[in-house]
Amino acid sequence: MSEGPIKLFSTRAEQYPEPTDADVALGAGRAALAAIPFVGGSITELLSLVLTPAVSRRRDTWLKALSDALDELERKVEGFKVAHLAEHEAFVSATIQAIRAAISTHQAEKLEALRNAVLNVALSKTADEEKQIIFLNLIEVFSATHLEILRLFLSPGTFPALRREEIRTRRVLTDPMVIDLKDRGLLVDPRPFISRNRESTESLTLGGWTLSPLGKDFLQFIALPEQLK
Repeated sequence: MSEGPIKLFSTRAEQYPEPTDADVALGAGRAALAAIPFVGGSITELLSLVLTPAVSRRRDTWLKALSDALDELERKVEGFKVAHLAEHEAFVSATIQAIRAAISTHQAEKLEALRNAVLNVALSKTADEEKQIIFLNLIEVFSATHLEILRLFLSPGTFPALRREEIRTRRVLTDPMVIDLKDRGLLVDPRPFISRNRESTESLTLGGWTLSPLGKDFLQFIALPEQLK
């Protein structure tokens, strides 16, 4: 006899509705593609056998991690009640936005950043909602290495030397990431009036960049809440 499906959400988190944007989109896609002669069959199989279960698995795994962390916060933070989050509109919006981003990545560091961001929103009653939306969007569009580079410049002395060397040697990718972080206002060039030579043999990750106030806010936003450390 085959076993029934595992019930992932045995905590209070199952009280919250799970956004089904991805499921609706995939369902509509299957119906439309199935109607296309010669093409619809194979693509429908791809959606049904590969994408649909993968999307559901990613969503459920991330939500399980979030629900466990919320239950832990309720145990550790006086006055924090998971049930009250149903009325916390910024939390609901952040969770929906984060779910969409979570099903789009397999990178563990990004998934952790998304979970931490939502937890920090849950703990805050005075969050800057515009900044929250922008920061969640940045987590989605950044790679895990973008996040590493920010941490590198936040504390160069404690950043693992071996990993820093790996980042330096991949400058064809990491130099544009440094520029991207600067252009988004997260990094400050210590030499703002001197044009950097992008053809230099020196990796930009060796420069003396510093985090802007916005960059520091972003790293704090994606950090594990102090109550869970």
